[in-house]
Amino acid sequence: MGLAAAAAALALGATGCNRLPTVYAPPAQAAGLADASTTGLGPMVAMSDPRADAYIVGGFRPVSEGSWRWAHDHPVLRFYLPDSGPLEFVMDLSLPEQTFALTGPIAIGIAVNGVVVGRMRCEHAGSYSYHHPVAEELLRRNAINIVAVTPDKTARREGGERLGFVLSRAGFAE
Repeated sequence: MGLAAAAAALALGATGCNRLPTVYAPPAQAAGLADASTTGLGPMVAMSDPRADAYIVGGFRPVSEGSWRWAHDHPVLRFYLPDSGPLEFVMDLSLPEQTFALTGPIAIGIAVNGVVVGRMRCEHAGSYSYHHPVAEELLRRNAINIVAVTPDKTARREGGERLGFVLSRAGFAE
């Protein structure tokens, strides 16, 4: 073996003695919307829940008034739905006397993942409970589902705030 060949073999062999590359942990992954453990969301929320803000996409007063929260003209919520049996959308709300005096009867449209699934009429001031089955093909199992609950009329307060109704709880139940 020539001197040049021996030097090349020695150089090649020396590279195999290097330390292994430094190992780094993989970068943190963004919280996936399809995983309840990372979002903390579930199929139902009460406005009295300290985590209620996580369910609100928009269209609500920023602060809860205890066990309820004012909905504006385009309220939207999000829920994580596990893989389970048939579900219905349920909602408990109120239409206060002061608001009803300004709006009169209102109709509230309910859309799940962009598809209208029902409509409820509020003919008087007071409390209402809404229950409506949702077709299985509209639901995203083990994922986030978006629900828009839109009143056809709202009352304008001083300062321009639009008040629709008062929400106590909403979500999906078997």
